Amino acid sequence: MLDLHCHILPEVDDGAASLAEALAMARFCVQDGITHITATPHCHRRCRLLRNDVLPHVARLNEELAKAAVPLVILPGSEIQVTDVAEYRRDFEAGLYCHLGDGRAYTLLEFSWKAEMYPPDAPELAAWLCARGMTPIVAHPERHHYFADDPARLAALVAEGAWLQITVDSLLGNHGRDPATSAERLLMAYPEAVLATDAHNLGRCSGLSVGFTWVTERFGVERAEDLRSRANRVLAALHCP
Repeated sequence: MLDLHCHILPEVDDGAASLAEALAMARFCVQDGITHITATPHCHRRCRLLRNDVLPHVARLNEELAKAAVPLVILPGSEIQVTDVAEYRRDFEAGLYCHLGDGRAYTLLEFSWKAEMYPPDAPELAAWLCARGMTPIVAHPERHHYFADDPARLAALVAEGAWLQITVDSLLGNHGRDPATSAERLLMAYPEAVLATDAHNLGRCSGLSVGFTWVTERFGVERAEDLRSRANRVLAALHCP
């Protein structure tokens, strides 16, 4: 089972604060049934972690997991914030970003929390990425109020080929009532979704199994299996051992 959005790399962003915390998160994830995690540290103006920054940290954490006999594989990636499409395309073509699995099949995109910083040409970027064989996955759209206020924004992204990443903690109500409501609505409206933890620390690490249970109880086994199989499709496309 793959968790494709997780801030497990220690001491790099606002995720795991230490190696000990990263290992504790890893043990929890293994108990939850997770076999692979795509480490997705932030890549934005205040914390610009690029491919050359991410890869050594992933290698070191995998070494520490092996030493600690924790059966978990960490794959490279990043949560890339887009505020300027032209700038993103330039850095993409320069090979600066670390996409999921350090490949060219899937990438995790985040948009600003401020509506005024959402790029109006974001759908064109989604189409541009898809034309290059890469599926953009929009991080936690249920937590952005402007997607709820203007559903056409998100619909335009999906129409151009983007998938949605719904956070388990949102489903559980841990991010508040509005994200919980939006998460349920998005799972009803859009088949092209995946579940992920967006875990940052031990207090924000609910796992994936509780999310699949939640979906099963509300939408049935078929929808839960669809979400699981979609994540498995991502895992199969990544460069994993």
